[in-house]
Amino acid sequence: MRHSRAKVLAVILIFFGIIVLSHTSNSVMAHEKVEAKRVVNMTSCESNNPNAIEVDGICFETLIPEAIIHLPKYGEETPVQFGIRINNQTLTPYRFDLPYFLPEILDTHGKVMQRLLNKNATIEVEESDISLIMPGESLEFLMDAKFNWYGENCLRLLGNAIYGGIWIFWYIQPGKYQVRFTYENQLPKKKMITLKEGRTEIYGFWTGEVITTCKSLSLR
Repeated sequence: MRHSRAKVLAVILIFFGIIVLSHTSNSVMAHEKVEAKRVVNMTSCESNNPNAIEVDGICFETLIPEAIIHLPKYGEETPVQFGIRINNQTLTPYRFDLPYFLPEILDTHGKVMQRLLNKNATIEVEESDISLIMPGESLEFLMDAKFNWYGENCLRLLGNAIYGGIWIFWYIQPGKYQVRFTYENQLPKKKMITLKEGRTEIYGFWTGEVITTCKSLSLR
């Protein structure tokens, strides 16, 4: 009789053990599926490129081809390039008004330097200024700038912007700086004076604003 009760108890324990193991296995599998789905849904900005930032399916990355620049001696000047990479991960083609991407520089103490923006003329818009970026495509935009002297005691960094304008950072010293870009546009269509068609209306601009991540620039 005791042996019969022991067998019945053993069968009951085995039965409940199978149920518990089955439930635990299903819970683990469900957790693994959630994690896998989360990784699959991450954009390349998050999963593959920590230097890029994503806004509404568009990835922006600061580009500095030469991270170490030797500053010019007095009376000379040194060219430099930096810019952005834009990756369109949406299903919609978008234009960007590239000359409106403006550099922002953080000094050796991490403070944002004052930027002078001036415009004395207007030049026509070229197709390369407002290139259409198709879904899944990326575009790299590098701007030419230079370090030059404004008097014996003032080294400055300046470049072109906004169709006939210039931006300037004053009193540059040797040290480690951070560079990023700002961009803002609220108009999906714009009236522009293009080099090819004259005054016309251009459609398809991305609307939004972004501040890209910083990249280091060492000045020596």
